Amino acid sequence: MAEFATSTAIKRMLGIPSSVSTHDDAIADLLDVANQIVLDELNLTAGVTTIYHDYLDVTDTGQTSINTTRSPVLEVVALTIGGALQTDAEYKIDLPTGMIKLKPIYSFLPTGRNKVVITYKAGFATIPSDLVYAGNLIACSLFNQQSHVGFASERAGSYSYSLGKGTGSTIPAIANRILNKHRRLFARGAV
Repeated sequence: MAEFATSTAIKRMLGIPSSVSTHDDAIADLLDVANQIVLDELNLTAGVTTIYHDYLDVTDTGQTSINTTRSPVLEVVALTIGGALQTDAEYKIDLPTGMIKLKPIYSFLPTGRNKVVITYKAGFATIPSDLVYAGNLIACSLFNQQSHVGFASERAGSYSYSLGKGTGSTIPAIANRILNKHRRLFARGAV
């Protein structure tokens, strides 16, 4: 199910009247593709709230914080550090970024593989409208690339062609800017 694009919005953005059904199959084909592109860019498996389980390695001695694999985090279900279940009083989590910091500030994470195990809910309670707009822009870009496969010009005598600037990129610049607002743009491992 496409969460980030709708055929009605795509037709409207492309200037196709809702009564015209010539392109409906092509647009329907793009919905799941545009949706998956947005999910991949945000490192989510679904846009709506989903439960994730992370097994995180602690690589640095003296490390006081670590990040979840996905964000935004909506809720921590369980957090185990070094085999001990943590209470809310023992850590703080920055929900938008998924950064877990120990309390008190001078506490350190034990080093080793899978030392931090966290079960949490991540995604969006409600899909932000700017992400839906970005998904629709991506679908429109894909639609526009279908018919000419990125050709900017073509000649018949001594056959020649040139490719457009955006060939190979399905994410328009404005959609990329919107996605950047929701991406986590820093390293996901130890800080």
